[in-house]
Amino acid sequence: MKLTKFVVYFLISGILLANSISAQGKVEGNTVRIIGSTYLGSLKTDLERRGFFSDLGKTELNQPWENNGGFTLFNQIGADYYHSLNAGILKNAFGGFHIDRFGRGYEWNSLYPTGLGVKEGDYGFAYTDINLGVTLSPVEKFRILPKYVIRSIGQQLDGSSLGFGAPFRVGQETTSNYGTSGLLGVGLEFDINDRITVYTDLLFLGPLLVKTTGEYKSEKISVGSDNSASLNYASGGYSFSTQKISIGGSYLLTPKLRLFASLENEKMTTKAESPVAFSVNTGGLNTVGTLLEYVSATNSETISIAGLKFGVTYDINLNRN
Repeated sequence: MKLTKFVVYFLISGILLANSISAQGKVEGNTVRIIGSTYLGSLKTDLERRGFFSDLGKTELNQPWENNGGFTLFNQIGADYYHSLNAGILKNAFGGFHIDRFGRGYEWNSLYPTGLGVKEGDYGFAYTDINLGVTLSPVEKFRILPKYVIRSIGQQLDGSSLGFGAPFRVGQETTSNYGTSGLLGVGLEFDINDRITVYTDLLFLGPLLVKTTGEYKSEKISVGSDNSASLNYASGGYSFSTQKISIGGSYLLTPKLRLFASLENEKMTTKAESPVAFSVNTGGLNTVGTLLEYVSATNSETISIAGLKFGVTYDINLNRN
């Protein structure tokens, strides 16, 4: 009884204080659970800080990016298969595939010695998770779900800029990267009653087993009304790690359909590995620009996601009647 009270206190406190993932709830037999969700919250990309360092080499001072917050109608889709075991506390084994996607239209200003720059960029970010794990139920209504996650992430920013001053400037930039990593996590579930489940999901250790592999690439070109031009370039490997806590609750609307809402907080630490980086302009190699381009690529920066997720799950039971 004390354990039950502790679990309820921990999970409900988490809902009030913290963050989210996919809906959970008890699974009967061999079942495929399909999920779909929307997202309302902020996404702060690591590319903001990388662009800040990189543009210092062109004597531009970027201001904070706007439009971090927003709504993503089709945020997560996926499915999990639960295979019934019923071997003591070991209830089932599961595997699944999920896709989370986000889109933003960022805007920001920059200052340079003889003018003001106005910049914007179309940004897309997505990650896919392959989940493998088991469900343990040491006491009734309480479940522990240790799992291993293979995650692949990808993001791209297509930006443009106008510089109003002397000289007048026009610029284009494209930054893209992707990577794959193995992560360790665990989920906790508690059934308050036959319809309501509260849950939390954590990713806390990685890269593990699957070492991060990927690619980082950044290219910026600008031309001025005084016939000046510049190119900033960096390309190399790419690595990331993830720390995530998700806490929420689900409601069983029908025997197969669940509604859920959750709070989500995730931080992905990223950086380029051994990049080739340089900056050139009409005057030749820009030594300071090259150094800052290298720093911007290799610094450990963070992709931060925080907000609310709403969605549904639908169970398809595969047992023969």
